[in-house]
Amino acid sequence: MTDAHLQLAVVHLNDVCVAVQEGMDRFLATAALDRMAGAEATFSWLRKRGVRICLLSDYDESQTLLLLKRLGWTVGEAGTVQQFVPRQQELDNPVLQAHALAGLTKGRLSITAVDTPELLRHSNAARVHFNLAICNGRSPYHALATAPHHAMLDNLRQLPDFLVRHLPEPARPTQRLYLPRPLYTA
Repeated sequence: MTDAHLQLAVVHLNDVCVAVQEGMDRFLATAALDRMAGAEATFSWLRKRGVRICLLSDYDESQTLLLLKRLGWTVGEAGTVQQFVPRQQELDNPVLQAHALAGLTKGRLSITAVDTPELLRHSNAARVHFNLAICNGRSPYHALATAPHHAMLDNLRQLPDFLVRHLPEPARPTQRLYLPRPLYTA
């Protein structure tokens, strides 16, 4: 996979990456956090391939930064994630906002991993390369199944396998195997 195929991964922070203790959204400093398995490993895998990560957050900027700090995640070019869009639910299309923050003019250079029918519709309108429904979030399976998407994944941990199977590999020159001596003598 090369940057010609994928430059940005847009992921919903809430419920796809972390779940906040029920009823404690207003108390992020002390609420119990449930990290979703594989989120950090998936981000690391994407970053090693030159893919930037943008989180769509339901919280305002200060709350999002507090949540990320509690998770031990950093924001910046060398960080866990490169950018985030606060209060995504208040925007006309938060996926397009993520593209604008990343300087992308083509949605085909991005993917989304989201867990609500509304975000799947926004991703579809943004014409992303892969619009992926993540089923461990807040929306029931049947609601996600009827929204526009390319595939449904149980959780974010399945994203690398999906991408390896569906994105073309970069062109590699054919290498000849060098043997220091013959394997057998005649």
